[in-house]
Amino acid sequence: MRALKVICSVVAFGMVFILATSTTIRLLLRDTSTVACPDVTGLDVGEARRLVEQKGLSFVIAKYEKKKDVPYNRVLIQKPDAALSVRVGRAVTVVLSDGPRPVPIPNLVGLPLDEARTRLSQQGMAPKKVLYVAHGPEGLVVAQAPGSGENILDEDGFLLIVGGREKCFYVMPDVSKEDYGSLIQEMEEKRLNYATMPVAGQGSGGGEVTLKAAMPPGTIFTSDDVVELQMKGGF
Repeated sequence: MRALKVICSVVAFGMVFILATSTTIRLLLRDTSTVACPDVTGLDVGEARRLVEQKGLSFVIAKYEKKKDVPYNRVLIQKPDAALSVRVGRAVTVVLSDGPRPVPIPNLVGLPLDEARTRLSQQGMAPKKVLYVAHGPEGLVVAQAPGSGENILDEDGFLLIVGGREKCFYVMPDVSKEDYGSLIQEMEEKRLNYATMPVAGQGSGGGEVTLKAAMPPGTIFTSDDVVELQMKGGF
């Protein structure tokens, strides 16, 4: 009887040990052997790698795909999918974008427009739009968007704001009644663009100059327009 009791005790102890071990293994497997795969789609490759490796997974780059609308080194596709339960140590494979690369924007404020264009060209960029404003140093860049120090995709563009003269409007007079010297002096004082064209023919005599404008009297023009003056006599 005593031997039977010993045997029963040993068997019972063994069963308890096996049951306890089995339960512990199942708990350990359930708690630490699987993790939720992180969502790295759209992230930069460095940030994506960090999140994956934090979960105890390995990070594998499968290939690059050309994408014009997704910046370079951003994750396009991942396998396994985000939130899927996976074993620790499993590889997360990603496809990265071979798209436009970020380019740092220099400070162009205060530079003449031509010099600003040259600096941009040296970095493989060009402004997509130049806007002139009436106030500010004429011909100089007074603002830019985005600002300097920021990154821009090499296929995107930005705005340069350049100082210029305020645009004024004028009404074309009957120049045939105007004195040549006084008219030219007035146009230069107002910084108007003009071109004179000598025309063969009989003038008014006495060495005087007869003028005729290419645009009819009463025509509205701006300081950006070129006034063409036809001259007869006096030359």
